[in-house]
Amino acid sequence: MDKIIQHNFKTIKPQSIFVTDVVDPVMNEDIVKVIRKSGDKQDYKTNVKAYMTDWDISNKPGFKQLTKHIISITKYLSEKYYHRKDTKLRIDNMWGMIYKRDEYAMVHDHWPSIWSGVYYINVPDNGGSDLYFPQLKTSLSPKENQMIIFDGYLRHGVKPNKSNKERIAVSFNVKEAFQNRS
Repeated sequence: MDKIIQHNFKTIKPQSIFVTDVVDPVMNEDIVKVIRKSGDKQDYKTNVKAYMTDWDISNKPGFKQLTKHIISITKYLSEKYYHRKDTKLRIDNMWGMIYKRDEYAMVHDHWPSIWSGVYYINVPDNGGSDLYFPQLKTSLSPKENQMIIFDGYLRHGVKPNKSNKERIAVSFNVKEAFQNRS
């Protein structure tokens, strides 16, 4: 392969991170039960250095309802901010996480997903487990029942949990749903 040279440019295109509340206590209870029952399936071998379920648990109790919320919100964002009115979206994968003290997620992205995000069920008070975006030089302190959505290519990580209280969250990726053409 020939040498590849990278050229970086400052752009004027704004980068958005979207935050909304999704309050559904029954859904949250179902999700937490599934996450706990699942057990740690990734053994800390992914970017998430915490307890993590299988990659796709979107068909489990609570997660089905969360999927409806995610698709509705990302469809709205796609239409309003990207003028994509007829785009059909689907959950590509969805997984649950439990961060205990000092656990974190390394900086990474979810390319080629259109949207990525995290839904927070349990968040330690002043636990230092902010979601941060190094390219934007910013971080957000999540709250319970809050969903944060961003472009799939945006690099992000999670700072270590400095609390003894667990941080329970669900991450997801959204892609375009292509129909079979026969």
